[in-house]
Amino acid sequence: MLIHTLGPAETDSYAAAQHYCQTHPKEHAHVFLHASFEEVLTQLTAYRGAYLLLPAAFKSKMLKLSWGELHYDLLDQLQLIDCFIYQLAPLVIIENQTRLTGIAYSHAATAKLLAKTVTPQKIKCCASKYLAYQQFLQDGQYVLTNQKNVELHSDDRIIAHFKPDMVWCLYQIKE
Repeated sequence: MLIHTLGPAETDSYAAAQHYCQTHPKEHAHVFLHASFEEVLTQLTAYRGAYLLLPAAFKSKMLKLSWGELHYDLLDQLQLIDCFIYQLAPLVIIENQTRLTGIAYSHAATAKLLAKTVTPQKIKCCASKYLAYQQFLQDGQYVLTNQKNVELHSDDRIIAHFKPDMVWCLYQIKE
């Protein structure tokens, strides 16, 4: 069983895929990581017979799809096989108090949560919360990311904490 999901290994998607593999050892699953979900979704025919693990909070600005829209739009290409609940790594919103760029970074699925807490001039969406943090280190004033990926600097402060559960959906990519 080959499970395609979002990477790198620091993502919640990878942790959820590892959890699935551990709780379903008879499946002998291997996880293949991608730079974005869109990378898989735009090339489904290349992965026929394999599996795709998505969070129910999936949202793509590039494809202009939420999980619900994707689920119905790709009925002819994806078969929902399993769902499970697996908590995300704790989330934090961080502010760099000296970098007044007005730029905030987030994954598209968490951008509204970020906007409910802070009001940046611009929210830039990244393929993962891990990548959002990497961009924040360059020029961001705010970021919503996984706490486990964070190394606070003297100019940084945590504004908010969240511990959300997530529903994960395992699809088989139809032959």
